[in-house]
Amino acid sequence: MVAQGQISAGVPVGGFYQAPTLLRDVPVMHRLAQEEVFGPVLSAMAFTDEDHAIELANATEFGLVAGIWTRDGGRQFRMAKRVRSGQVFINNYGAAGGVELPFGGVKSSGYGREKGLEALLGFTTLKTVAIAHG
Repeated sequence: MVAQGQISAGVPVGGFYQAPTLLRDVPVMHRLAQEEVFGPVLSAMAFTDEDHAIELANATEFGLVAGIWTRDGGRQFRMAKRVRSGQVFINNYGAAGGVELPFGGVKSSGYGREKGLEALLGFTTLKTVAIAHG
């Protein structure tokens, strides 16, 4: 553990709260690196180059959201294209956008999309009719 924050004063009694925690050097096959951790926990892993970073990012069965931090505009798009995630944030992170931006995962993080035109397609049925003329 590299750092741990504190639970804010005045939180409601009876809830379950976890102080924000930063972990480093988490092995890629460790449960913390392999599963979706829904809490204020960040597992940081060092990488040597872009290929290694993509290998680490894609080494899980999940792919809901990814975050990429770099000032290099070309790298932003190269990395966003290669990471297998339903949504990619560049130089920011979190739930963003209004109803116009589709949200959803890939791999074991889900199927389909919420929000946007893509979400509406889930409520439609496609029908193909083939007619022989002649």
